Amino acid sequence: TDAFRGHIWSSAIENKDRVKADSLVGKVMAGYQGWFHAKNDGGMNRWFHWSGPSNIPAPNTVTFDAWPDLRELDDDELYPTLLTYEDGSNAGLYSAYNAKTVERHTRWMKEYGVHGVFAQRFIGNTYGNPLRTRVIDTVLRHVRSGAEKYGRTFVNMYDISNGKEATIVQDIINDWKHLVDDEHITKSKQYLYHRGRPLVAIWGWGFRSRISTAQQAAEVIDWFHNIAEDKYKATVMGGVPKGWRSLVLDSKIEPEWASVYRSLDVISPWTVGRYKDIASFDVHHGRFTEPDMAECETLGIDYLPVVFPGFSFTNLMNKPFNEIPRNGGNFMWHQMYAAVAAGSKMLYVAMFDETDEATAIFKIAENQQQIPTEGQFLAADQDGYNCPGDWYLNITGTVSGLVQNGKYVPREMPAYP
Repeated sequence: TDAFRGHIWSSAIENKDRVKADSLVGKVMAGYQGWFHAKNDGGMNRWFHWSGPSNIPAPNTVTFDAWPDLRELDDDELYPTLLTYEDGSNAGLYSAYNAKTVERHTRWMKEYGVHGVFAQRFIGNTYGNPLRTRVIDTVLRHVRSGAEKYGRTFVNMYDISNGKEATIVQDIINDWKHLVDDEHITKSKQYLYHRGRPLVAIWGWGFRSRISTAQQAAEVIDWFHNIAEDKYKATVMGGVPKGWRSLVLDSKIEPEWASVYRSLDVISPWTVGRYKDIASFDVHHGRFTEPDMAECETLGIDYLPVVFPGFSFTNLMNKPFNEIPRNGGNFMWHQMYAAVAAGSKMLYVAMFDETDEATAIFKIAENQQQIPTEGQFLAADQDGYNCPGDWYLNITGTVSGLVQNGKYVPREMPAYP
């Protein structure tokens, strides 16, 4: 039947084996922020992304909306906060600097059949502050180690959001050389190759709200394709605005961007927050995704749709709580169904661990009894669905197996286990 029996459909069992890291085709990848840190974690030794600058997480300092399910974590993975559970125990949080926790996350990927992750690397963190660079290098090593141990695949994804426009070209080149020469990431058997070369992703090109000119983007792409020594050459994926094809809406409008976008090997328009429910998604899909895919097919460019489970950005940005409801997984399932029905052979799930914006697909609290008594946090039962905290891993793993095996995603989401 098309209903779950236990965790995942039989069609998804195969992708629990070691993932072949030779192509993005047939893959469902998630974004991995890895930017959650804690005081006394051995890295920056301060709270980061869980709360305001260096503040211990408390009801008035937290900056994230989705409460993670932390019941499996050991005591040495949890760092105390000023939040408490119903039984009076401390509601500790994890740090991505702790190798044990990142390994646990990659083990979940294997257990549920998620193929791998785009490891986020903000370019402004790669220079100017040796401690900060050491921390992001360490997190990337943790991702690599977990991927190699559990047979997942991983990709380095640059985010240019906090970079400097004057030096962005050389900063990316310098850091990629560091990752190749010092970290040897492309020598990992689990680093993802695509079209015969290591895949490098760069998120932020062409957004009105981001740095860089079309000439700078073209220089970087040309370096990866043609100028670099062979050991540095790569297939280039761009995380681009949804208006890339016509230079509208969130895209910069200078005509030079048109050729930049079309020089990419993989195009992945960012869609988080661009629609708020199934009805508005369907409009977006018809107006953007389907014609995008048609043009990319004509140009020989791979197209990687972005899907996300829901969105809430209250504690950091004071936006409406549960602004884009998950609706028990129906919202994300429909996005996946439509993308695959339109012909997509790959998907990008945003994100694995992003609790700030509540787009995380990893295990979250199942209900209000599993979140602290103080503050406002989202749990899996937020919209009245009695689904387990690992439901979004189940969904992602199931669809991963279907995409890997070249099967369509059914229109209707399966019943809860």
